[in-house]
Amino acid sequence: MRFKKLVLENYKSFQFPTEIHFPYDSENRKSIFLIGGMNGAGKTAIMEAINYCLYGAKSEEIFRNINRKEKARGNTSVSFELTIELDDLAELIVKRSWNAGVIEDPKPKDLSERLVVVRDGKRVSVQNQQMWQEYIQATIPPSITQFFFFDGEKIQEIASDDHSELRLKSSLEAVLGIQYINRLSSDLLYIKQEERKGFIEISDEDLDFKESELKRERSKLTRKRQERDELKTELDTLKTRYEDIKKRFQVTFNVEPETRETIRLNEKKRLQILNRLTQVENEIKQLCESCLPFSIAGKLFDGIKSQIEAERESAQNEAIRENAAELAKKIVRVVEEPEPIYHEKLSDEKMAELEKRIFRLLKEGTSIIDIHKLLNLSDRDAGRVLHQIENLEKSEVFLIQPLLEEKEELEAQIRQLESAKQVGAITETEKELFEQLQEDMENLSTQIGRRTEQLRSLEEEIIDLEKHIRDIEIEIEKLYERHNLSKEKAQFINECDSIANLLMQFIVRLRKNKVNLLQEKTFEMYKLLSSKSGLIKDITIDDQSYEIRIADRNGHEIRKSGLSAGEKEVFAISLLWGLAQTSELKLPIIIDTPLSRLDSTHRDNIVNNYFPNAGEQVVVLSTDTEIDKEYYRSMRPHLSGAASLEFDQRQELTTVKAGYFWEE
Repeated sequence: MRFKKLVLENYKSFQFPTEIHFPYDSENRKSIFLIGGMNGAGKTAIMEAINYCLYGAKSEEIFRNINRKEKARGNTSVSFELTIELDDLAELIVKRSWNAGVIEDPKPKDLSERLVVVRDGKRVSVQNQQMWQEYIQATIPPSITQFFFFDGEKIQEIASDDHSELRLKSSLEAVLGIQYINRLSSDLLYIKQEERKGFIEISDEDLDFKESELKRERSKLTRKRQERDELKTELDTLKTRYEDIKKRFQVTFNVEPETRETIRLNEKKRLQILNRLTQVENEIKQLCESCLPFSIAGKLFDGIKSQIEAERESAQNEAIRENAAELAKKIVRVVEEPEPIYHEKLSDEKMAELEKRIFRLLKEGTSIIDIHKLLNLSDRDAGRVLHQIENLEKSEVFLIQPLLEEKEELEAQIRQLESAKQVGAITETEKELFEQLQEDMENLSTQIGRRTEQLRSLEEEIIDLEKHIRDIEIEIEKLYERHNLSKEKAQFINECDSIANLLMQFIVRLRKNKVNLLQEKTFEMYKLLSSKSGLIKDITIDDQSYEIRIADRNGHEIRKSGLSAGEKEVFAISLLWGLAQTSELKLPIIIDTPLSRLDSTHRDNIVNNYFPNAGEQVVVLSTDTEIDKEYYRSMRPHLSGAASLEFDQRQELTTVKAGYFWEE
């Protein structure tokens, strides 16, 4: 068995659908696929995705790890897809997804899990989901995968366990499938006890009653199947009619048919635009009625204001000239009264001369040429005209231009919507055909939806009936057995005892053989990985207590607690490898950050001796400090390929690129 492809979507930093292909080169014995990633880039997420895809997960765990950006947008859809090549070369695709649907503020309990299994391109029906979940667990037992999919923490957990007998017992019995044999023994014991409770006589009437019930249910099933076949035929006919009408619509009007909902929305939009267009036209009309007649003369405003000012100034000059004599006398009096403004008093002759000069100056007036009076307005009327001009210049009449532009844009949108309907340019007869075809497609679509739902409900009823019939058949079979096998009761109980004893003998021998194989395989790998392998002569495991003993070259026992931290971890890896070999399952090995706690010597041994021999397909998830440039060169002859996880901290997004950290 090997993994071919993994797809993650909306899980942790894998926001978008991300494919990871697992290359494989069995001919050249290149079994290792190396995936590099810094801490937090998503290595653990890959390990989790494989486990969750195969065996499912709690809703709380999935909900907690939904990509934060997508969760903020309300997207709670998480999916994993794993493509597997089985030992018989069949292709198995397992896709598991979770979704809360379209609801506000979803909670973990809102997530619903869905499993899809495809074998050799054929999708397994939803009704058989449980069967295929059991098939997956039988093909890749979850109790075994801990020896094939593990990380540094798992190694550390085993390494730090000084009393590993219980862990080893449960692990080995999971490898051997002993729990199934024990379950079978328990079932046999239960059956034997039930048989010993005594035999209850079954009458012919009881059998006849069950036979009649079976006959009725089979008749009902026949009717339901016939009804299903008729419904399928009707559904196919409706779909054919729908496609024919759709093609006729396309050929006749050269457009794709739209649903009534789309047409309704477009019509609603058109009416909204028409309402706004009416508002704009009313605003334009109001501006035209209130200000436009006056604003038409806007170009003359500057001339009118200039003429008013000129006429005002001309009138003032005329008034000065007409009252020059009186003004001259007042000015001269102001010079001396109430007190002279000069030191030497003027004589009467000079005062008379000054008055004449002032009179002459006022009489002549300014040098401005007299203005021809076109308007001849009074000061009050001139003020009113200037005030009106000022109001017009500040009025909303200048808003008319953007309103005209908006009106033009709205009219263009209406023309576009009306042209999209493709009805305005056709005849009344064609319009009737257009609407008739639309209505026919809507009706057929509704009928297809109803028939599809009826067919689904009918299929469920048929499945329930078939299950009920199988239950009745089993019950009748048991009734016949209990009715006819009363004389064989004692023999049956004896056979149960014999089978139970045989199973116990099988378990003892199987455990002993497998424990011997486990200790051989564990010691074989330990010698390759340990820096002190020369000091250790043997590793033994008791087939009853599962106690592990390590003996030195002199035969003295070395306690596991006496090993260094690095040696403990090497022993844990050796034990995991031994368990995987003992299981005889050809599963991929996936290891996440296995070197983080090891010294350089042990790292060298792991890289050079363990990774190349761990399995037929080995996926190593590593940081750049674990598998560095030197180790990468050492592993390269064994690599079937390499990839890197690139994490964008700003976007919190992980993407996958080909090649390791230093490889393009």
